[in-house]
Amino acid sequence: MNICVAFQHIGYKRHPSIKNKLVIDENVADIVRKIFDMYANGHGTVEIANYLNSNKYLSPTGYRKTGMVQDESKTNYNWNEVTLCNMLKNEVYIGNTIQNKKTVVSYKVKKIRTVEKENQIRVNNTHEPIIDEEVFEKVNSILEKRGTNTKSKYDYLLRGLLYCYHCKRKLQIVLKNNSKRNSKSHPYITCTGHKTRGCPPLNINYEKFESKIIYIIKKVIQIYANKEVFYSVYEKYQNKTFDVRENFKRKIEQLDKTIYEINSNLDKMYMDKLKGVLLEEDYIRYSQKFVLDRKKLLKRKEELEQKLTQIGEKIATENKTKELNKLIENFLQLEQIEKMYLYRLINKIEIDKDKNIYIYFNFSKPKTHIEKLQF
Repeated sequence: MNICVAFQHIGYKRHPSIKNKLVIDENVADIVRKIFDMYANGHGTVEIANYLNSNKYLSPTGYRKTGMVQDESKTNYNWNEVTLCNMLKNEVYIGNTIQNKKTVVSYKVKKIRTVEKENQIRVNNTHEPIIDEEVFEKVNSILEKRGTNTKSKYDYLLRGLLYCYHCKRKLQIVLKNNSKRNSKSHPYITCTGHKTRGCPPLNINYEKFESKIIYIIKKVIQIYANKEVFYSVYEKYQNKTFDVRENFKRKIEQLDKTIYEINSNLDKMYMDKLKGVLLEEDYIRYSQKFVLDRKKLLKRKEELEQKLTQIGEKIATENKTKELNKLIENFLQLEQIEKMYLYRLINKIEIDKDKNIYIYFNFSKPKTHIEKLQF
C-alpha cells in the first residue's frame, strides 16, 4: 500500500530523502509535548492557548510562514482552542497515519462528509511518535468526558462533571449579567433545552456551587484518609492507567457491537439469497464489502486488546510505594484542587429540580457513593 503522509502537522517535517515520510521537527516538538502534558494535567484548551500566546509562541500557521518558534514582537498568528483540540485528537503524534477521513458525497454534489472511524484507513507506526500512547489515550479520554466545546471562554473546574438528575444530560455553565446596570457577569449552571426534554428549569450560581463542592470533597477525603483505602484508589486511578484502560474497554465494546451487526447483516443477506430476494452477484458484492470491514475491525480489536494487556502488566510490575505516599499527601493537603485530582475522585455530579446535589465518587463502597445536600 502506498501511504501518502501529510507534512503540515506542527512537530513534524518532511524526511530529506524518503518520500511521504515524516521526521520530528526538534524546533517545535517540545511545544507539542508541552501542550499534551498541560492538558493531561488538568489545564484546559483556553488556558493552554493563553499560555502559548502570552509566551509569544507562534501558531502552526505562523511557524510555517516565518520559520520562527517565538517572536517577542508578534501581533498575530495566535493559538486558539480549535487548533489545540485538533492536535490533541490527532493520532499522527503517536506515530500513526489516518487516511480517508473525508469524502465527497457524489460527483454531482460537492458537499464533503466525514467518514466513520471504522471505515477510515489507519496505518500504525509510519513515523517516530512525539507523544507516548498512554498520554495520548489519557488526553482523549478527558476530551471525551469534557466534550470539545471550543466556544467556552472559561475552563471551569467542574466543567464536564455536572449532569441533570432528570434527563441525565450534561449541564452547561453560562455567563449571566446581574439586574444592576454595568454589573459584572457571573457564571450560572443551567440545563439547556430543559423545556424540550421536560426538565424543570435550573439556575445556580456556579462560584458558590464550586465552593460547596470543594468543601464536601475535603470532608469525604478526611473520612477515607487511611492507607488501605487510598491504596485501592491508587491502584485504579493513579498514573493515568484507569482512564486509558476504560477508554480501551469502551472502544472494544463498540467494535464488538459493530462486528455483531455485520455478522447479522451477512446472515440476513444469505437467507435473502436463498429465497431469491437477493441476486447472486449482489450478494457477492455486498458480502465482500462486509467481510472486508469486519477484517479491519477485528484487526483493530486485536491491537486494542494487546494494549490493554500491556497496561495491566505495567501496573502489576511497577513499584508504587513512593508515588502512593506522594498521592496521599497531595489528597490530604488539598489547598487547591486541580482538575487531574478531581477527575480521579469524582465520576459525576447530578443536580435535581430542588437543587439537591448527588456526588458520585469513584472510590467509595458500594461503587457509587452519594452525598445528597440542600444547596
